[in-house]
Amino acid sequence: MPEILLKTARLQILPFEEVDFPLLLDLHSDPEVNRYHSPGPVPMARREVRERLNNYVQMHRQSGISKWKLETLDGEFVGRAGFSWQQDPAGYELGYCLKRSAWGRGYATEIAIELVQWFFEETDQDHLLAYAVSENSASLRVMEKAGLRYWMDMDKHDCPCRFYRVDRSEFEQLCDQSQV
Repeated sequence: MPEILLKTARLQILPFEEVDFPLLLDLHSDPEVNRYHSPGPVPMARREVRERLNNYVQMHRQSGISKWKLETLDGEFVGRAGFSWQQDPAGYELGYCLKRSAWGRGYATEIAIELVQWFFEETDQDHLLAYAVSENSASLRVMEKAGLRYWMDMDKHDCPCRFYRVDRSEFEQLCDQSQV
C-alpha cells in the first residue's frame, strides 16, 4: 500500500500507482470535470490519461513532488491534487481536480491549504504558483483561501487565465500572524 504523504481532517494524499488508471480515467471522463482543464468540456482521451498517470508516477519517484491521488480518510477516491513544474512562468504550480460528486464540500480548499504548507515545509523553493481559467471563480476563491494572491493574467493552453502566487516570505509572515 502506498505511503500516505499528507492527511487533513477529512482527506489524504497518496502517490499514484499504475493500477490507478481506472480512477484517473473515470475522473477525466466527465466533461464537466474537464471544463476548466485541458482538453476542455469533453472526455479526456485514454492515451492522454495514461500519459498523465505515467508522468505523475515518474515525477513522484524522481523528485517526491507530483500530482497525487486524493482520497477521503476511508479511501474513497475524490480526485487529484499536488504540484507540477511550469516553464512559463517558471515555478511549481499547485493544482487540484475533483470528481463532481466531491464538489461543494470544501475539499479543494482543505487540501490546497495543507498543500501550500507542505510545499514550503518540504521544499526549498522560494515561491508557489497556481492558475485557473479566468471564469472559474470557484477555483480562484480556493487559491485565495489557501494564501495565494492575484499575480497576473496570461493565456495558457489558449485560454485566458488568472495566475496567483505566494512567496516563501509571505507564507512565513502568514504563519507568524496566525500564531499570535
